[in-house]
Amino acid sequence: MQRLSFVSKAQNLLMLQTILKNAKVLPLVITSMKEIQENEDKVLESIAKLTQNNPTNLLIIRSSSKSEDSVESSNAGAFLSIPNVAPNDIETLKASLVKVGNSMPNLDDEILIQPMLENIAMCGVATSADKDTLAPYYCIEYDKSGSNSSITDGSAKGLSFFSHKDAELPNDFALQSVIKMLKELEVLFDCPFLDVEFAIDKKQDLYCLQVRPLVIKSKLNLYNALPLEVLERLQKRFVSLQKQTPDVYGKRTIFGVMPDWNPAEILGLKPKRLALSLYKEIITDNIWAYQRDNYGYLALRSHPLMHSFLGIPYIDVRLSFNSFIPKTLNKKIASKLVDYYLDTLEANPQFHDKIEFNIVFSCYDLNIPNKLRVLLERRFNENEIKRLEFALLELTNSIINPKKGLYLKDLKKIQKLKGIYQELEDSNLPTLDKIYWLLESCKRYGTLPFAGIARAGFVAMSLLNSLVEIGFFTHQEKHDFLNSLSTVSKNLSIKVAHLDSETKEEFLAEFGHLRPSTYNILSPRYDESFESYFDLDSKQKLNLEDSHFVLSKQKLESLNTLLSEHGLKIEAKEFLKFLKKAIEGREYAKFEFTRLLSRALVLIGEFGEYYGIPKEEMAHLDIQSILNLYASLYSKSPKERFLEEIKRHKEEYALTLALKLPMLITDRAQIIHFFEQEIVPNFITQKSISAMVAQTSQSELEDKIVLIESADPGFDYLFAKGIAGLITCYGGANSHMAIRASELGLPAAIGVGEEAFEKYIKAKRIKLDCESGQIIVL
Repeated sequence: MQRLSFVSKAQNLLMLQTILKNAKVLPLVITSMKEIQENEDKVLESIAKLTQNNPTNLLIIRSSSKSEDSVESSNAGAFLSIPNVAPNDIETLKASLVKVGNSMPNLDDEILIQPMLENIAMCGVATSADKDTLAPYYCIEYDKSGSNSSITDGSAKGLSFFSHKDAELPNDFALQSVIKMLKELEVLFDCPFLDVEFAIDKKQDLYCLQVRPLVIKSKLNLYNALPLEVLERLQKRFVSLQKQTPDVYGKRTIFGVMPDWNPAEILGLKPKRLALSLYKEIITDNIWAYQRDNYGYLALRSHPLMHSFLGIPYIDVRLSFNSFIPKTLNKKIASKLVDYYLDTLEANPQFHDKIEFNIVFSCYDLNIPNKLRVLLERRFNENEIKRLEFALLELTNSIINPKKGLYLKDLKKIQKLKGIYQELEDSNLPTLDKIYWLLESCKRYGTLPFAGIARAGFVAMSLLNSLVEIGFFTHQEKHDFLNSLSTVSKNLSIKVAHLDSETKEEFLAEFGHLRPSTYNILSPRYDESFESYFDLDSKQKLNLEDSHFVLSKQKLESLNTLLSEHGLKIEAKEFLKFLKKAIEGREYAKFEFTRLLSRALVLIGEFGEYYGIPKEEMAHLDIQSILNLYASLYSKSPKERFLEEIKRHKEEYALTLALKLPMLITDRAQIIHFFEQEIVPNFITQKSISAMVAQTSQSELEDKIVLIESADPGFDYLFAKGIAGLITCYGGANSHMAIRASELGLPAAIGVGEEAFEKYIKAKRIKLDCESGQIIVL
C-alpha cells in the first residue's frame, strides 16, 4: 500500500477522499487567491457544483496555508475560516474567499471550500497519542450539542474518552468508529501521532474534517513507556483490593484522588517518589487511622488509606467511609451505611472531592435530623436513622467537651513542637539522625494532633454552617464570626502588608519555613527564594475585614436553649469558644508541623549533596531508603544504594507521566479506557512556574500567568507578550489555546472551571505545576 505524505489541510483531505474506508470526506474545492485573480468565474463555477444537489446547503471557507498542519507547527487558528456562507449570495461568497485568502501570507496558499455538514450528532477532535507526552492513548474529546466548532473554539462543555491503543475497541458505536478511523489513518500516513477533527451526523455517518500530524518536536516522548500489560496488572490489583477484610464494611471499594486526605490537591496528580512517600509516612499509612480511632470512629489501624497506582496516589474510599462510622453504631447499620455511601458516590462522581459535604454523615450538627431523612429513601427505617443520630451526637459531644475534648490535648501537643524543633536544631546530631527525629516528632507531635484538630475544625464548621441552615445565624453573622478569628493566614497577610527591609528578617524567622508545595523538595521555601514570592518595592494592599463578634444576651440564651434541645452538652459561650479554637487551631497546627517537615526536606537536600546527589535526583528517592539507614548498616554505600533506587524510580516516573487514569475508579475497565466528565484542568507541558497573575485587560503581561475565560484564537497576541503561563476558565485538551500552548512549550491549564477560575482571578501570585497537575495560590 502506498503511504501518504502530509501536504496541506486541503490536499490531505483530497487524497483521502477516494481511499479512506472508515470515514467519509465531504466534497471539496481547492483554490487560491492567485487562481481567483486569474479566473474568478471558473472558481465560482466549481464552488456552485458543491451544492447543486442541495442549493440550501451552506458552505465553509477554510484556510489551507503551507504554514499550517505541518510536522513543525500546526499554526492552529492562525488564519481565517468562515462558516455558514450562502452559495447563492455571490457577493458575500466572493468577499469571504478574499478575506480567507488575505489572512494567509502567500497568494498561492490554498483556500478550501466544502459544504457545511448538517444534522450533526457529535463532533470533536481525536489524537492517536497524548498531545503532550505522546503516551499511547487514543484521546477523543467530543461534544453532542450539534455545534461544529465547540471543541476547537473551547466553548464546549464536552466529554473526553481515553483508551490505551492496544486495548479492545469500546462498546460505544460512535467511539468505536472514530478509533477505527484513527487506526486506518495511522497506517495510511505511516504516522502514530495524528490530530484529527471529525463529526458524526444523525445517520451515524462519520466524517473526517481534518487530519494533521501532532507536533512532536522537543516534546517528551513516552510512546513506548506504557505497555498494556502494566495496566492489566493494575487491573488485577484493583480486583484483589475489592475483597473485604473482617474489620471493614462494604461489599466493594472505589478509589479516588480527591476524597478524604485529597492527595491530588496536596501532592498533585503525579508527585515524585519523595513527596509521595513522605505523605504516606507522616499521614496516610498509620496516623490518619490512629486519629479517627482516638476520636470515636471505627478502629482501622494498620490499614493504609492511600495506594500508589503506578505512581498516582489514590484513596481507598471504602476505608475512608468506614473511618467516619461511630464505633458505637450497630454493625448491621454500619455495613448498610457504608454500602449506601459507596452507591451514592458511584451515582454522583462529581462529589468525589466533597464526600463529607454531600455523602457522609460524620458528626452531629443542628440540621442533622433533617439531613438524615434522605436515608428513608434508601431502605433505612426510622429506628436505624435514630440510632445513627444518637451515635453521631455521642461522638460529637466527646469532641466538643469544653474540659475533656480531645482537640484540647492535641492543641497542647502541637504547642510542644517549637521546643522540639529548636532542640533538634541546636543538637549536634548527624544529618541522618536529625532527619529521622524530625519526621518522628512530626508524626507524634505534629500530624497526629493536627489530624485531630482538623477533625474538630470540620465539626466546628459543620455546626456553624448548620446554624445558618436552620436560620439561627444569617450568612452575614457567619461571615462576621469567621472574620473575627485570628488565623495564621490573616497574620501572614498583615505581616506581608508591612514587609520591608527592616521587617524581612523577623518575617522570615516566623514564616520562612513555608513552601507552596509542602512535600516537594524542589519547591523553594520563603527563606530560600524570597524574591520569587515577595516584592519589597511593591506595597501590598491589605484588604482584611476585621470584626469583633459578640452575641446579644438574648441570642446567647436562645443558643443555649437550641443546644440543650439537640442534646449537645455545652453552654453557648463555651460552644463559641470551641468553634473559635478548633477553626483557628487547624491552621495553627498545620503551620507548626510543616516547620519540621520543611526542615527535614532541607536536610534531605543537604544529605544528597554530601553524596554528590542533587535535589532534583533526591526528589525520586523514597523516604524509607533514608530512614532505614538510621538503624541499619548495609554493605553498599548509601550513595550507591540511593543512585540505584533513583534510577529505578525515574524509570517508573516516566511510566507515571505516561499514565492516564480517571479521578475516580469504580470499575476495572476504567484502568484501560474511561470517560472523563468531571472538571479536571488540562495541563499543557511538563513545566512548573511561579508568577504574578494578570488578566488581559492589564497592560503589563510579560512574565505573568495570564487568565482568560475561553480558549479563543483571538487571544493569540498573548503569545507575543512574553507571558509565563496561561489559565483558561473554559476549554479542553484539544481547544485552540491548548494546541498553541503545547506547540510553544508554554505552561498552561486549560478549562479549570468557573469555581476555580474565580479563585485564581482573586490571587496575586500562582504556581502552575503542569508536571504534577497542581495550581497553587501563593
